[in-house]
Amino acid sequence: MADVRRPPTRPRRPLGGATGSDGGGDDRGQLFLVGALSLAVLFVGFALLLNTAIYTENLATRNTDPGTDPSISYRAAAEDASREILLRENRNGTDPTWSENTRWFESSIHAWSDTAGLHAARRARVASVTVDSTNGTRFQQTDASRNLTNRNYVEDWELGNNPSAVRDASVTVSADSLVQRNLTNLLTGTYPFAVEFEDTDTGDEWHVYVYDDSDTGGDDVTVAVRDGITEQECTHVGPAARIDLSNGTINGTACPAFDLLDLPDDAVDDKDIRLRFENGDHATGTYDIKVAEGADISNNVYDNENTGDHDNGAAFATAIIYEADITISYESTDVSYQTTVRLAPEEIR
Repeated sequence: MADVRRPPTRPRRPLGGATGSDGGGDDRGQLFLVGALSLAVLFVGFALLLNTAIYTENLATRNTDPGTDPSISYRAAAEDASREILLRENRNGTDPTWSENTRWFESSIHAWSDTAGLHAARRARVASVTVDSTNGTRFQQTDASRNLTNRNYVEDWELGNNPSAVRDASVTVSADSLVQRNLTNLLTGTYPFAVEFEDTDTGDEWHVYVYDDSDTGGDDVTVAVRDGITEQECTHVGPAARIDLSNGTINGTACPAFDLLDLPDDAVDDKDIRLRFENGDHATGTYDIKVAEGADISNNVYDNENTGDHDNGAAFATAIIYEADITISYESTDVSYQTTVRLAPEEIR
């Protein structure tokens, strides 16, 4: 009888593997290979990105226009020199004549410009400085034992007699020279020393009163600012105090009462302000105030400190440069540069 059984077959090999082995190991190897390649691509991308950032930063810090460097340096030098000349003239000048003071200031600027221009010409460059200055008057009293009246001991008087812009105004008073008052009886009895500001464009007035506050029980310098309706005060305990009318401080500490001195923006520096001392016989001390041209010293102060016919330390005036506009020009084969810088020093000592 014939054998009809199915003949035996050879066992199949697993795909991708040896006979009788599991194919999972090869699959994992392929995954590791793909992951390694992905990480390699990622690291290369990070390296390229980092190199791009470094290169961009390097480009940003490079001077793409080397020709501008000398012009900027020249501007800085011209500005510094002009400011120093202005400070020197205002500090050392005793000439009450505006024209003479301006002549010395502007001739000094031109002399510096000519000298610096020669150095620039040697490098085939053209550089110059021109100046347009505004005259001013500096009112001072230097004797701390004298009251704040004018030169003829008049207690109510106007600085300059003509409305002017005002800058860097300060008064230093001693506490024991002040009348005693407090905020509630400020304008009763003997009035205290006051500085009056009047905006001549609007007619608005502000008073800065200086007195010894009777509520504190000791010597102090108290400042009250009154705008016609509201009053606020600040007190400094001590034998004397410097009142900075321009910055609103007492001995360097801000006085919130000056917030009531609500002049228009830059009115003190750039507009016409009528500035008066009232009850100057009720305070002793010194002051230093700068006003723009237009000031008329008339009979209120002496012409200058060196006048020999007045008591030592009395009020006097000298010509100053109130502010100046300097125009700086610089030209070379690479750049043409011009700018105007305003010099308006707030403190001229």
